[in-house]
Amino acid sequence: MGWGDNLMACGEAKLLHRKTGQKIKIGDGKVLLEQPIEIYANNPYICKDAKDEGIWLNNYQGKRPYIKYTENGRIIFKNYKPEPAELFFTDQEIEWAKRNAPNDLIVIEPNVKDTYKHTINKAWHYWDELIKHDYPFYQLGMQTPITKQIKTQNFREALLILSQAKMFIGTDGGLHHAAAALGIPAIVIWTGFSSPKHLGYDSHINIHDGGEPCGTYSGICPHCIKISKNIGIKRVLDAVDTIRCRA
Repeated sequence: MGWGDNLMACGEAKLLHRKTGQKIKIGDGKVLLEQPIEIYANNPYICKDAKDEGIWLNNYQGKRPYIKYTENGRIIFKNYKPEPAELFFTDQEIEWAKRNAPNDLIVIEPNVKDTYKHTINKAWHYWDELIKHDYPFYQLGMQTPITKQIKTQNFREALLILSQAKMFIGTDGGLHHAAAALGIPAIVIWTGFSSPKHLGYDSHINIHDGGEPCGTYSGICPHCIKISKNIGIKRVLDAVDTIRCRA
């Protein structure tokens, strides 16, 4: 599972726990899926062992709640809306985040996961133009940044810094699900690959053309690239100003 899938699974587990009052086992009904401590640490209602008493939430590769089926190199999406996850930090972690996060922090994530060839279909193409504007933009992680950077050694450190941010700007991915879990205002830029109708949060500003997602994962998709390039810098800057005015 990727970070986004883990966070969506946590959101589903939260709802199921509230409905049943039981602890939740995320997996295939027999084996628990990998539960990275970056997301699952300190969660009181998610089982850490398949032998623990609890009920199964079937969520695994090949059975994602947002995928109806795949065909001809495309994902066909279900009618699905993710529930924001919950993350549980210790007092020491929160203090660390407050010490290391700048004031008025805006976290951006211009990179898309490079594990799969189709992720370029989720990318936005005007980050270099965005960072020319005088805002406190920062990237997290250890990859070579395009702007100022807060070096985070792992995803949990990134989550902790994000928890102190004024807003997040990125594309469909783990950090936009994390922003929803943390209640951080977010601007999410959607190409033609996926859609906020299926994977977005109403609490975010979702920049999207309103069309149906093509879900092409078999290679680079001209349709996705075209839609991405049609999302200009002004729409993103207007959204930044909207969030700053709300603060």
